[in-house]
Amino acid sequence: MAKGREDDITQNGGDRTIAAAWDAFEAGNLATARRRAEHLGEASAEGLYLRAACCREENDQETALTLLKKAVAADPEWSSPELAIAEVLAVDPDKLREALRHAERAIDLAEEEDDYLSALALKAGLEAELGDTDEARRTLADLPPPDVALGDHDAALEIADLHLALGDADIARARLRTLTGAVPNSAEAWHALGCAAADLGDEDEMRAAWKRTWALDTAPDGGAAVARRLTEAEVAAIAEQALGELPDRARELLRDIPIVVAEQPAESDVDAGVDPRSLGLFSGAAYPDRSHLGGQPGLTQILIFRRNLERMVASDDELREEVRTTLLHETGHFFGMDDGELGEVGLA
Repeated sequence: MAKGREDDITQNGGDRTIAAAWDAFEAGNLATARRRAEHLGEASAEGLYLRAACCREENDQETALTLLKKAVAADPEWSSPELAIAEVLAVDPDKLREALRHAERAIDLAEEEDDYLSALALKAGLEAELGDTDEARRTLADLPPPDVALGDHDAALEIADLHLALGDADIARARLRTLTGAVPNSAEAWHALGCAAADLGDEDEMRAAWKRTWALDTAPDGGAAVARRLTEAEVAAIAEQALGELPDRARELLRDIPIVVAEQPAESDVDAGVDPRSLGLFSGAAYPDRSHLGGQPGLTQILIFRRNLERMVASDDELREEVRTTLLHETGHFFGMDDGELGEVGLA
């Protein structure tokens, strides 16, 4: 749950109990947060909403949805439960239309800018996922122009990502230039700006933005929020197991190709245009090119970037699967496959 929503709830309730419950929630003490919220009873929209937040943290989406619907019934004019319902439903491909209705309702009810921006971004994202790209663009057109800084930086980044997904890289770049000006230490904003510039073919801005991303990511506190999940040996073991899925001939060809587990891409690679948030990298001569280019195995390697992988996943199981997929993706490049071909076999 967004911190801004906690502030909304505290103002809405004006109650020490709900404030203390949110303090416990933010500290990660869900049992205490839930117990304090339950003291408010079934008629308290604030208490029901907080209990739903606890359920969402525990991935109990069904109970969360039940509690959120009760919160809507308890306070039909409060936008936050409507938005949360839309967020829960949005993960189910069969319930996107229903999620969209709740997002629209949240927009109508929103009184705070943060809630309005979050609901609008979710609405546009749902429309895009449903294939209504023109409608998604019309939704985003209700925003202030790109050179106006939005108060909610997280929502601003999400909105820029939506512009990118809709193919409107020029608008995304304009919004991201504004955002990086407002929050110059946001690695995520700089990385997205680099992606927008790449889509527009502006290599100079792409490299500059990605170099800034790399500098922020590799700063002493740049990876503080990235939890270390697997040791280098564990990543190597997963990679070895993934190689075991390949045919005997493929494994034989890869036998002299080192697989290196690194934290992140090297500065020199980023200077050369490599995405600093890449999950892996194949470096050297692809196998089909070796016979006529004279490539040597010692100049070829496959790199797995552990910190970037850890940044994008929510669980150890997801991390193991991403390590596997990344390794197979990079071995595909060794055998001469491009990204389009890898996507066709599920290794994009």
